[in-house]
Amino acid sequence: MSRVAFALLFCWMAPALAPAQPLGEAAGPLAARISSLLQRRTTVSLEFQNLTPLAPAEWSSFRGALEDELRKAGVETAATAQPENRLRVTISENARGLLLVAEAISGESRQVAMLPWNAPPRAEAKARIKMTMQPIWEQAEPVLDLLLLDSGAALLVLAPGKVSSYRLANGKWTLAGVATVSVARPPARDPRGRMEIGSSGLRVYLPGVTCGGASEPEVKLTCSTANEWWRDSGWQVRWQTNGNLLESDSVRGAFYTAASGMVAAAEGRTQDRTGEPVAGTDAWGSDLATIGSACGIESTVVAAKAGDGPRDEIQAYEVTNGLARAASEALDLPGPVTALWRAETTGQLTVVIRNSKTGTYEASRLGLACAE
Repeated sequence: MSRVAFALLFCWMAPALAPAQPLGEAAGPLAARISSLLQRRTTVSLEFQNLTPLAPAEWSSFRGALEDELRKAGVETAATAQPENRLRVTISENARGLLLVAEAISGESRQVAMLPWNAPPRAEAKARIKMTMQPIWEQAEPVLDLLLLDSGAALLVLAPGKVSSYRLANGKWTLAGVATVSVARPPARDPRGRMEIGSSGLRVYLPGVTCGGASEPEVKLTCSTANEWWRDSGWQVRWQTNGNLLESDSVRGAFYTAASGMVAAAEGRTQDRTGEPVAGTDAWGSDLATIGSACGIESTVVAAKAGDGPRDEIQAYEVTNGLARAASEALDLPGPVTALWRAETTGQLTVVIRNSKTGTYEASRLGLACAE
């Protein structure tokens, strides 16, 4: 049985934290606590993990300062390939401030030191992007996905068990046809599905069913009981055999959605393809999507997160060097997000919410514009 020793260095019931100080000044106190766990002149491999949206320069400065302070305290550091003695330093954030956790691991022995830190508040960066929402469609049954075709004059709506086709006439959508999709099993409580249009025609992907066919002059589909692959965020993905989660050979574990090398994992956190959490994404939910470049940001990700009560918010982020930073103000929605997919038009996303007041499903198109 592994032995774990904790150095309890802080009581969360304390009435107040110390006055705010730069993170670099935490290196000395943390090094002292680490050295108290180890024998003098111990050599350890040093690993770092940052679970906060700290600026890269601030994080790099802290790492260098901690290595210097460890050497002063008689702890030598080596490459992470050294297996005997490992030191893992993780920094996380909550409402009270930062929490630095150092784990000294030697064989089956693990000693832990924790140090809270009240860092100065980060200056709020001015939003570079503003999001625009255009309502497209509303109905009582779930909307899983939609496509706008023929320069916006035709609409395809995917719902559980069918694809409906509409034409725009006198400013209103008129039903043009319905194609039934035979499902392999009863739809999930949280139904999900995806549509794409390409050179091979219309493709529909539902858990356990894949359909192909034509979208015009009327929608016609031929379906088979298979979970075929499609591309999402640069990866080949498909539905899992028994469920409404996605899987990919490029990602470890099941996930809900993917964007820019990240996934909203089944475990409830946003992580990279190796399974490591992505800093700055703690508040994100299970819906995220890449929307492309905008306003000097090479890759913009839009993510849903919990808002007030039974409502969600969506916000645009810039993700660089494993760190997500807000690039827009959060946009309040009238209910929870039920679907967030890349649209057939570059630079747009399809957003579906269930209105908390009416109970209907509302599908909109989200775009980006540069903030003034």
